Amino acid sequence: MKAQIADKIAGSDPLEFPQAIDRAIARRFSFYQEGIKKYQDSDFVNTRNEMPVVWSKGSASLLDYSEGKGGYPLFIIPSLVNRYYILDLMRENSFLRWLTKEGWAPYVMDWGQPGVAENDFGLEEYIIQYLQPALKKIAVQSDQKPIVVGYCMGGTLATALTVLSQSMIRSLVLIASPWDFHEGEDERAVQQGAWLQCILPSVQAIGHLPSEVLQGLFASLDPTLSLRKFSGFRSLDDNTEQARTFISLEDWLNDGVPLTQKVAKDCLQGWYGENLTEKGLWSIAGEAITLDRVQLPTLSVVSDNDRIVPKASSLAAAELIANSTVLSTSLGHIGMMVSRGAQLKSWIPVSGWMKQIIA
Repeated sequence: MKAQIADKIAGSDPLEFPQAIDRAIARRFSFYQEGIKKYQDSDFVNTRNEMPVVWSKGSASLLDYSEGKGGYPLFIIPSLVNRYYILDLMRENSFLRWLTKEGWAPYVMDWGQPGVAENDFGLEEYIIQYLQPALKKIAVQSDQKPIVVGYCMGGTLATALTVLSQSMIRSLVLIASPWDFHEGEDERAVQQGAWLQCILPSVQAIGHLPSEVLQGLFASLDPTLSLRKFSGFRSLDDNTEQARTFISLEDWLNDGVPLTQKVAKDCLQGWYGENLTEKGLWSIAGEAITLDRVQLPTLSVVSDNDRIVPKASSLAAAELIANSTVLSTSLGHIGMMVSRGAQLKSWIPVSGWMKQIIA
């Protein structure tokens, strides 16, 4: 490749090559700008039906997606840092609604935006005061032990909930859920854990961790992603499902959720900095949250191409849970939920495993 480039520029004007590079950069940047403007000017509004609230406290609500059809109950726990509706992005592309059609009764935790009630909340308060009562509500309403399904950070919280309330749970599903935040002492991951803690003084000064900072941290994992995706969106037909999905996904990404000061410290220092989960030192309400205490059948969905939760981080949990099954996928972190291959490569295998558990 280097030789071919050298042959092409040999004997040419010395200024021609850098000028060509400048023109290519300008062209790509103009495509990027056009894509952003097209998104901003779009009049597409994604609407979704409001689902019944069966339990609420503070900013959190438990939404019932069963549509009155019955089915085996699932308690689905999303991440605290993003809105739950990535699991219900569009009516035609909704993990939750698909589960209902498959005969399940999904209940999902909508964390909402932290308010006055959550000012002093850390991870412990969210688990004890919100997840445990919601779990009990599902168990009483359905008269069955639900399967707990955690996505992303929600899976780490679901693991703690399982340790604390194992007698009320049928089984556990972890989808792209982090556990070993140092990824087997990977140098990059350890350094990342160190510098993330540098944010904490600002968090203390502000009183919370703004969603814009979180969005910037995620964007830094793939610095050219924004350029690529908006440049591609520029050429899409506005009336296609692909374009509508893009807009809906960007709207979701921009609808971020701030973290309380205590949650930010629990995550940035306790998880990423000190790796308390993998070391067996994470505790909730005085109880050690260690994987040897998870005795339920557990499915871990891990991705070979996840930038947000690398495979080594999520696979670490699967390797330490006694009754564990691993499902590997090539889909990325968000792709597991909303890509065109999600149903075949993620949703169907997860549902199939759960059906075996309750058979």
